[in-house]
Amino acid sequence: MDPMLTKSRFALSLSALALTCAAPAMAQVTASELWAEWQTQSASQGQALAAAQVATTGSGLQLTDVTTVYSDADVSATTRVAGLTLTENGDGTVSVSVIEPYSVEIEFETGTPGQTGLIELLVAFDGFDMQVGGTQAARSYSYAANSVTITAGRIEGHGETPEIDVLISMDALAAAYTVDGTDPNNLGYDSTGSLGSMSAGVSVAPEDRSEGELKMIFGITDLTSSGGGNLGNFATVAANPGTMPEGFDFDAELGYSSVALESDFRDGRDVVVASYTNDGGGFMFDFSETSLAYGFNTQNAALYAEAPDLPVPVEASVGSAEFAFEIPLSATGAPEPFAARFAYQDVTMSDALWGMADPMQAVPRDPVSLVLDISGTAQLMVDLMTIDPNGIDAPPGELRSLTINELRLGFGGAELSGSGDMTFAAGQMVPMPVGSVDLELAGAFALMDRLEATGIIPIEQLAMARGMIGAFARPGAMPDTLESTIEFTPGGGITANGVPLQ
Repeated sequence: MDPMLTKSRFALSLSALALTCAAPAMAQVTASELWAEWQTQSASQGQALAAAQVATTGSGLQLTDVTTVYSDADVSATTRVAGLTLTENGDGTVSVSVIEPYSVEIEFETGTPGQTGLIELLVAFDGFDMQVGGTQAARSYSYAANSVTITAGRIEGHGETPEIDVLISMDALAAAYTVDGTDPNNLGYDSTGSLGSMSAGVSVAPEDRSEGELKMIFGITDLTSSGGGNLGNFATVAANPGTMPEGFDFDAELGYSSVALESDFRDGRDVVVASYTNDGGGFMFDFSETSLAYGFNTQNAALYAEAPDLPVPVEASVGSAEFAFEIPLSATGAPEPFAARFAYQDVTMSDALWGMADPMQAVPRDPVSLVLDISGTAQLMVDLMTIDPNGIDAPPGELRSLTINELRLGFGGAELSGSGDMTFAAGQMVPMPVGSVDLELAGAFALMDRLEATGIIPIEQLAMARGMIGAFARPGAMPDTLESTIEFTPGGGITANGVPLQ
């Protein structure tokens, strides 16, 4: 994605959030001051915030026909609300109420020069409450709603316009955030939020139903989120959308109790259906000038898919899934830590899927697991955020150490596990480790016996595999277990239990 587009949309999202959302604090803010702040903030982010009429009331301001307009080369967005009422509460805080209708219009390029498309979304609130407090330097917002409903309004495009229905419903919404501008060159941000549930349904159908019709349903429950950090200077971001703000450091976490997704596509002849569910999970993200961390996890996920091109329905489940990494981004002159974890545990498939790969049931259909957890250090020679891919003539960094915290592969009743530590000298074109890795293999011979009995693998190949395993492994403490220590020595030597491999 174009970094300029990414930065500008990021700024748009923060601005929209600032106009609609953290815990009220004792302060002396008036309705007029708040309205002026919003306009100044919008202008600094390349947006235009205006009201057709601003009327002073006995307790604040009444804004009529309020619009926020943002545009760049690819997309423009206009938010319209019939009115906003800003009421001074007498304790230094201001209450904000919304007078509907509330709409968002998104206009975008269709890919054909000179032709654009338009999507309008209509927003409705029930029990909406918003409070603004804090100081001008550290403004705080809090908001809540019994429910929020979003539906599709006008849908326009060049030529045939499909029939599109959208319904998004959220309940028990609550959020709070603080924008801290004490340091104008490094805007601070802190937020929390929760959502009882959200459901979404989308239906898309062309005028000619024989060309296909798509329906999708999505649901999530007990959503919680938190985030914060330093966002830099918005004026600098607006003037230099392709650069990282100095001092930028933002982190976010999200958790939920369950997710469900269903899709159904029909074109009059064929039907493609798919579904996905899980029993909860989470997501984390931490991005700064010097490092990037990302991770997600899910529990008890189930997938089903059926389509004409599939010989059998795809049906599988995962007891737990996890993916996470942390990497350095900037050249610091010294090794920096990194880490990664990939774990899919208790993976099962339907008998129909197993039957395609193993019709004779030679392999035990135990759950499959794969876990790899590593950490180490690396030294970067260049900043990855500013590197030019076309100008790379040498590796951007060098590996200094690597630790295998956990290695586990379970399949067909057999399991391979291991751990190890290695170091790498500086200045190597091809990294050469020094250290060792300890491996253990359990249940391998039992699996080979089953494969031999069914004749899937020729007995000669199995005999060769048994011989190689025996040459480089020693018997373990338990029956049908093997152990091996792989050592990497200075100069590129490799041994397995003392037997040279290289």
